[in-house]
Amino acid sequence: MKDVLVGMGFSEMDGPHADADFWIHDCLFMPQDHPARTHWDRFELDVDPIQDLPADLADRVESAHREGWGDDGDGYDSPWDRDFAEAIALRGHTTSLSMRHLSGQARGELEPPQRWFSVEKVYRNDTLDPTHLLEFFQIEGWVMAENLSVRDLMGTFEEFYRQFGITDIEFKPHYNPYTEPSFELFGEHPETGELIEIGNSGLFRDEVLRPLGVDCDVMAWGLALERLLMLMYGFDDIRDVHGTLCDLELLRETEVVR
Repeated sequence: MKDVLVGMGFSEMDGPHADADFWIHDCLFMPQDHPARTHWDRFELDVDPIQDLPADLADRVESAHREGWGDDGDGYDSPWDRDFAEAIALRGHTTSLSMRHLSGQARGELEPPQRWFSVEKVYRNDTLDPTHLLEFFQIEGWVMAENLSVRDLMGTFEEFYRQFGITDIEFKPHYNPYTEPSFELFGEHPETGELIEIGNSGLFRDEVLRPLGVDCDVMAWGLALERLLMLMYGFDDIRDVHGTLCDLELLRETEVVR
């Protein structure tokens, strides 16, 4: 998986599994009363809050939440609690790594063009079923460049999934607080014919990028590794791929790249 992305010109990023809600959610312009930020969806940790949030960045993010960004911006007109932003939780997605890198906190200021990825574990307080796990691997990626479009986004996915023998991807418009336009990705299960959601994507909004100091386009995505394997090998239960029910010998012997 990583070799494919490196071959496409991406560099790998990493970061903490437990992080401040600021990096996990606030930088993504997700309101603090969003359902994904409650104990029903996230794993909050009973540890001391983060102490080193960049003050100027936190002020800009708070302003975006309250007032939006730019002349046409529209914030949430709701309280923004810095103590909540500083609380530590297990990351529910690896976009927290993207926020750290785009803000310059991870590797210094980045100039376009840039391509970065991670294949890292994430944690969600979901109900276990054939397509959901409490922890799984997310394929995070983003591209920073001038004048990016939806065509660039779709072309990147087609090139990536073709490496794994998957050539029929469906894109459906979707709403995210942090991207506009936004698309969910679906693939057809080879055994059941069911469409399975395999990822979420879009172009980051100004309310995300401008507080981070980024003044060009960034397209980004989060893809599900285990669901990709379901499409490739016909597993009808994601727990056959990751977790206590999976056949480790099968996973050791199975080639992922075709």
